[in-house]
Amino acid sequence: FEAISGNKITDDALNKSIALYNENRRLIAELYDLRAEAPHKVLTFELFLLMRASNIMEVSEHSQMLREYMAGIRECDRPVRDHVRVVVTGAFCEQPPLSLVRAMENSGCFIVDDDWVLGNRYQLEPVAVGDRPMEALVDAYLGKTVATASRYEEGGDKGMYLVNQVRERNAEGVIFAAASFCDPALLDRPMIQDVLTRENIPYTAFKYAENTGQIQVIKEQTGTFADSIKLWGVQ
Repeated sequence: FEAISGNKITDDALNKSIALYNENRRLIAELYDLRAEAPHKVLTFELFLLMRASNIMEVSEHSQMLREYMAGIRECDRPVRDHVRVVVTGAFCEQPPLSLVRAMENSGCFIVDDDWVLGNRYQLEPVAVGDRPMEALVDAYLGKTVATASRYEEGGDKGMYLVNQVRERNAEGVIFAAASFCDPALLDRPMIQDVLTRENIPYTAFKYAENTGQIQVIKEQTGTFADSIKLWGVQ
């Protein structure tokens, strides 16, 4: 890494980087909280673009972009719509097309949490800044991180992270949206669906690919799902 970057990797440099990324994750968490609080203001296709930008921008520049977006969105006036609140899960692998994200919102769903661009939300707590920054990074990756299909979970609580996510975000249902070739997500889905059924949480599921021809079909499916929640509360 030193040869590639031309920079000496020191403890001070690592601590500085850790602090910058801690702040970036804090701002991302604030953005997600703001969307859950006012999803009619923080449209998910905008959040999705902000998250994708984090993969190509210098971290402090991205943090400033997040600050400016949240400051502007708090002052804007957007109409409140009669949408249902949903959590989208399973899309951590191949990122969904932007048209798919917009289609879900336009079908009558406020997405109040998701698992795309998961890398910059992987750690649930700040990484420690101190005398042993490399060990702190290792501990952070091996310690308290998000639950996802590609990460082994010990014990019998598989799927409860999603139930807690639904409850914390005051969501009304779950949409499983997995890339058509993502075996970990597709393997997890039936197990997690059993947990949602037990907890009486409505859900629907589809697979997607980089194919714009399928978007209308998915929009109709998620729209029907939203209508069923409005009418009956459960499927």
